Amino acid sequence: MPAVPAPARPNRIAQLLDEPPHHPVARLWALLRSNPPAVASILALTMAASLVSLAQPVLAGRAVSLLGSGGFRQLLVPGAMLVGVALMSSVLTAAGNLVAAQAGNRLVRSVRDEASARALRIPAHKLVDHPTADLVARCGIDSEHLVEVFTHGPVQFVGGLLLVVGALVRMTMIDPVLTATALVLCLLALGVIVVLGSMLSGTSQARQEAQGEFVAECTRSLDSVLVLRAFVADAFALDRLSRSSGELQSAANANDRARSFMGPVAALTMQATLLLVVGVAVVRVHQSQLAVGSLVEFLMYTMLIVGPLAGGADTAAMMAEANGALNRIVELREVIDRRSGIADGSDAGTLAAFTDAARVDHRPTGVAQPTSSVLLVEPTVAEAAEALMATGALPPLLRGNVVFDEVCVRYRGDTSREFALDHVSFHAEPGQWIALTGPSGSGKSTMLAVLEKFVQPSSGRVLVDGVPLDEHDDDTYRSQVGYIDQSCPLFSGTVRDNLLLGRRASDERCWELLEQVGLAATVGSRSNGLDAAVGESAYAFSGGERQRLAIARALLGNPRMLLLDEITSGLDALNRQQVMDLIKQTMGGVTTFASGHGHFGMDHADAVLVLENGRLMDAGSPEELRGRSELFRSLVKV
Repeated sequence: MPAVPAPARPNRIAQLLDEPPHHPVARLWALLRSNPPAVASILALTMAASLVSLAQPVLAGRAVSLLGSGGFRQLLVPGAMLVGVALMSSVLTAAGNLVAAQAGNRLVRSVRDEASARALRIPAHKLVDHPTADLVARCGIDSEHLVEVFTHGPVQFVGGLLLVVGALVRMTMIDPVLTATALVLCLLALGVIVVLGSMLSGTSQARQEAQGEFVAECTRSLDSVLVLRAFVADAFALDRLSRSSGELQSAANANDRARSFMGPVAALTMQATLLLVVGVAVVRVHQSQLAVGSLVEFLMYTMLIVGPLAGGADTAAMMAEANGALNRIVELREVIDRRSGIADGSDAGTLAAFTDAARVDHRPTGVAQPTSSVLLVEPTVAEAAEALMATGALPPLLRGNVVFDEVCVRYRGDTSREFALDHVSFHAEPGQWIALTGPSGSGKSTMLAVLEKFVQPSSGRVLVDGVPLDEHDDDTYRSQVGYIDQSCPLFSGTVRDNLLLGRRASDERCWELLEQVGLAATVGSRSNGLDAAVGESAYAFSGGERQRLAIARALLGNPRMLLLDEITSGLDALNRQQVMDLIKQTMGGVTTFASGHGHFGMDHADAVLVLENGRLMDAGSPEELRGRSELFRSLVKV
């Protein structure tokens, strides 16, 4: 048994997904080139099996000739050889199939991992066009189709081609006239199969698109199952699922019609070809131009030719599905943020060293004491922007000096408002606590999304420590920005998993963080402590506990800037105050942007930005705004 080939190298898969060949066949070969040892092993085994199979008709023809000229004893040797050759062919074929299946699984994993990495890098504003469930379908279901490239793809075609060529050579030696007739008929049959195979490409991709849509709809419904039950909206969800399922059925029916038509037509074409060859052969035998033994040998070779051609229909269908699946995965490249560390292959060690250095001191050093208000629009912002731009190189650690200069974020599509943020300008000093307030839809979450680099401004500029925000490396920047949103999602796994999110920290550090946020007793009361299981929807934690765990998660990264997106919206008054006090105690001195309604964050704010319909309506300290802003007073119900 040959050694199991090494897995496909991810860099080759990444290159293929970035710059895929245009022709479908070229794409299949590119996938195969990702694992040359596997291709070599499969090709060697397939060719060996083909060569051994070519010996079977010779032995069978000799056995028939001996039977006609003598007794059964003379058949023992060629019969035993025929059985041995058949067994050897079967063993070689099985070995080739095994290696092909393992190589295909490695390819699927490489593509699945690369597609998953890309899906995780899709910008937030493009997730509307690429919902989570659709991405799951592309990374999971579509990737699985690529196993056929190794198990029923071009390598097997080459093995089949060797079988056909070898058979034709031997057939020509037996009877050139009959061989020419068989070859012409087989080529006509092959042309029919190729034409039918081209019909499958479009229907296969349409079926996969519909399957992705159904998975997306099903996932959305299951994620919202409690809400649906609360509103007795099961019928609503079932109706949507039924429509999506119907579309999938229509696409599947179209694909199956093409396949069901192609299969019988291909088989009928092959049967007709074989019958015509047999008819001509019988005539040749009747004219004494072909011996009976040679006839048997010739017909067996014809069957060897017909087999690969007949299987070509299924191979064409599988390759059409594989190409359709690959197309859907390749589409992810159009929406990936190529500046990210994972996408451009930046050195993870450098980032780790950077974050380790950031942990030396939690609080920014050399920062002026927070002022009582933000600096507002022109000419102040313009002057501040130019002054910060003149500071030069990117500092090693963020200080949290933030400038918005005429920043606009446009809504996508046809909406009643053009801007989510409309020419917003302000300057926040390092260490300030900036409260964002305004009615729903005023632009608070959009502003935080811009600061987190989830959304890019349509115009204007954002400077952080004097450097344009888009020039900050995504991973390096985000490693220093703590982000806590209102949902505080927890993942299926353990408390440790949710606290670390793949980062490294000792148990002592974990317990220290949990103690800081008041969760040490809660987690310690569980039998497994840090290894206690947490459900995917985190039903085992109360809202306040989830917020505390999310704060501990942010503390672990020693953030230099903190973004809070309505994190207390689902908490009672006591928990709200406790959470806010906890953040102030553990991360005081860090530039903080806190979005919320009512009095959220006002008691801790150095300055408040009042937003309405995407515009910055006013800014100042809470005391100043209470005295002059009617909108502010209505929002905080003073």
